[in-house]
Amino acid sequence: MKHDDNLHTLEHSALSDEKIVRLINWLEHEKELLQKETKTHLLVHVLSIKSKTVGNRVFYYGDFRVSKDSLSYLKRKYDPFIIRENKSFKINYQIGACVKCESATDFTLIFEERTDFDFTKLYKLESVPPIKIVNRQIRILQELLIVKEMQLKSILFGTYKPRTHTESVYNIDKKLNSSQKQAVLKALQTQDFQIILGPPGTGKTTIISELCKKFTARGERVLLTSWMNVAIDHALQAVLKDNIIDKNKVCRVGAGDYKIAESILPLTLPGNSLLRQDLDQKMIVGSTLASAYKTVAGSVDKFDVVIVDEAGAATVPQTLLALVIAKKFILIGDHCQLPPIVSDENCERWIRESLFEKLWKIYPEKHSMLNKQYRMNPEIAEIVSKTIYYNLGGIITPESVKKRPVPFIDTRSLRKPEEKKIVDMSIPVCWVDNSGKTQWINTGNGRSAKNDREVENVSRILELLVNEVKVDPKTIGVLSPFRYQVSTMINALNTFIEKGVAVNTIHSFQGNERDIIIVSMVAKHPTDSRIFEDIRLLNVAITRTKFKLIVVADTTIAAKGDKTSKIMGIINSVARASGGYLIKNALNPPLNTEIREDARKDRTIANTEKFLERERKKLRLNKRY
Repeated sequence: MKHDDNLHTLEHSALSDEKIVRLINWLEHEKELLQKETKTHLLVHVLSIKSKTVGNRVFYYGDFRVSKDSLSYLKRKYDPFIIRENKSFKINYQIGACVKCESATDFTLIFEERTDFDFTKLYKLESVPPIKIVNRQIRILQELLIVKEMQLKSILFGTYKPRTHTESVYNIDKKLNSSQKQAVLKALQTQDFQIILGPPGTGKTTIISELCKKFTARGERVLLTSWMNVAIDHALQAVLKDNIIDKNKVCRVGAGDYKIAESILPLTLPGNSLLRQDLDQKMIVGSTLASAYKTVAGSVDKFDVVIVDEAGAATVPQTLLALVIAKKFILIGDHCQLPPIVSDENCERWIRESLFEKLWKIYPEKHSMLNKQYRMNPEIAEIVSKTIYYNLGGIITPESVKKRPVPFIDTRSLRKPEEKKIVDMSIPVCWVDNSGKTQWINTGNGRSAKNDREVENVSRILELLVNEVKVDPKTIGVLSPFRYQVSTMINALNTFIEKGVAVNTIHSFQGNERDIIIVSMVAKHPTDSRIFEDIRLLNVAITRTKFKLIVVADTTIAAKGDKTSKIMGIINSVARASGGYLIKNALNPPLNTEIREDARKDRTIANTEKFLERERKKLRLNKRY
């Protein structure tokens, strides 16, 4: 693809006819990359199969785990096979949708037909690319090129003059804080669109619930959507929680994660058997962006309002899937967290910019921001407030969060003071200084890295938390910005993963939280990798935790003058001030000979130019035939 961000017409966040053409070309390129995913596969174990009945239909849930052999399979290093929520996969000749994937190894697929798996066998897991959905996005963009007068098009092009808000008065729930009330009020009064910024833990689901109640109370039909199944189910669960809205007026289209939102199970309409009369009677319809088209019969059959949750992580074409079927829209998200996921990470930056971020820049008069967080320890929240959200006014931690009880951990079984620091929940930030060597490996889009000594330190930390002081493994998450490091940790930490510890990339863990988060940074300098050019990566990593953040990294990563180094420097200072800094080799973990031998093999093969050329030659032959 041609990359040129210097054209005058492309400098602004607003779209144009030329940009739409380039978006269409990019989507065509994305289709090619998606097709390549079918060339790779993983082997997986079947952990369990459960069935659940919805009306006259039965859904089958399969819990799977990637086999160890597949995790160390070389292809994963070059052309990673990525498992994410909302993606479809083929296994044993059946297609299932991924509805849960908090760990890089364990995931859940939902099937609409009876499954027949042998628990003693390994099965091939293959990706089913969403080509039809991409084609639908292309058609919407093509229609935008043709149409001349259209409110949505003028909004996208930055030529729209927002309509004034109505002066209606609403009795908003008194339990909401002031910023939540203001955001809800503006969204209710808007006649076209509103953009609500919700930093981590600020109660986005709470205001979505309030908006749904108020919109439906005045007779407006709501489409509640997101690119994530889990986000929709959480929101619907909140809507139904206090029984204010009649359940018969709410439905869920398609297959959501019913383990999370059990109460909406009877309200689900399977995607393949939608009845128009059923949908038309519903005031609130929950659907993924990809399935939004199923909720309307035609261009005139529009919702009064669409609410898009996690809008900061959806591409422009993805978001348009829902916006074209509503009279007005509310975008709720956070462009200070990670941007949309695209197959080609080298595409032009403006393409990777979400519609949420574009409209936030173009229409400042349409802003609302939630500024009180209820998730993180105050000291951790202060780090992101000062470094990420400072130019937006920062975020506040209410007194109720400051006074909440911290989980007690009995440290009497530990002898060393360094070990007690790691498990002491009254020390919110720890920094384990690491002396290991960063090892790089070539990948399809560039290179990835790992640090064996950091893996060994993480392993020792988990031994202390899980084995020594008996912290619930399901309350712990281990993250890294590098997939090579995650793949290595999965092999080394398998016993902890089986107990419930989540091990994943920072990108894939956005939207989740744990009581304790351990972050393995791997690199010694931010300049070592382009991945650190975007400080939103650190924002997501830091804000996944509720009580304790443990950073495993060489202190040199905090020594430069760039934005990443400054944030890492503040984390390091907070750790030192609270007594949570551990000098190099303080934990003195034993060497893991297995992962070190694997690293030697990886470097021997992966860094050999002859091998890479052989792989490229195979790819060319595959294209030819």
